[in-house]
Order: sequence, then structure tokens, then C-alpha cells
Amino acid sequence: MLPASSVSIDDSLWPLRVVRFVGTASPRQFEHYLEETTACLRRREQYISITDLTQGGPSTAEHRQRLVRWMHQYEPLMREVLLGTAFVINSPFMRLAVSAVTHLKPLPIPYLIAAQELEASAWAGACLEEQGLRLAAERVRSHYGLPTRGYVLDRVSSA
Repeated sequence: MLPASSVSIDDSLWPLRVVRFVGTASPRQFEHYLEETTACLRRREQYISITDLTQGGPSTAEHRQRLVRWMHQYEPLMREVLLGTAFVINSPFMRLAVSAVTHLKPLPIPYLIAAQELEASAWAGACLEEQGLRLAAERVRSHYGLPTRGYVLDRVSSA
């Protein structure tokens, strides 16, 4: 039987990091996610992330408040290390939750809100290529079945 909620982190396509939330993370699961993300930032290796919120996410007020405090604390490191992040969202409620967080603490990095992971992965590949990480970009595109070339960054939001 699957747990009611989970947060999984996949670094197998590094420097792409994919985080998937299922259900509403418990306080312990959410803190673990923040600890893992902090450890990733402290490696000081540039990367890009996709956060899949199609099956859940940080949807409680406590999660949002904790995330805003964490973002304040780690903003300089995020600017240094994180090339960008794409959120995969198909729920109006989750879109509102992400908007609430970015209203309280604007993201210090480029970001995209996408309806599907395929769109997010194409954007991530374009970001990697723009940063001179062509082989990583091609690996990401190949993994998702996308053409290895021809993507242009066009819908990037940033603070």
C-alpha cells in the first residue's frame, strides 16, 4: 500500500533535479524536503529543478510560511546555485498556493509554471543550454523524448 503522502527527489539526470509531491506532505516530510534542498544548494553545483505539484504539494499555511522563511534564509545561495525552477501545476488551488508564496517572497531565480512535465523539461533543457551545459540539456531532452536542439527560452519569469 502506498503512503498517503510523499516527497520524492530524483537527481538521476543531474544537473536536473525533479521533486514530486504526492498528497499533503507531513511536517516531517516537508522539513526533510527542505533539508535535502539545503544540502543540494550547499554543494554549490549549479542545477535546475522541476517541482511536480500535480498530485500534491506544500498546500498548508504552515508549509507556505515555512517555505517563505527558508527562502529568505537561503536566497543568496539560491541566486548562486539554482539556475531556475519549473513548477508543474494542474490545479487552480495549487497555482494559488504557489502565487501566495511568490507574492510573500518573490523567487530570486527564473521560473516557469507549466501544466505538464514535458513543457517543464523542455524549458529546463533550454535553461541548461543557455548556461553552456549543452550535454546535460541534450540528456534531459533525450530522457523526455524531446528533440535535442531547437528550444528557446521564451516564458521565463524572474524576480
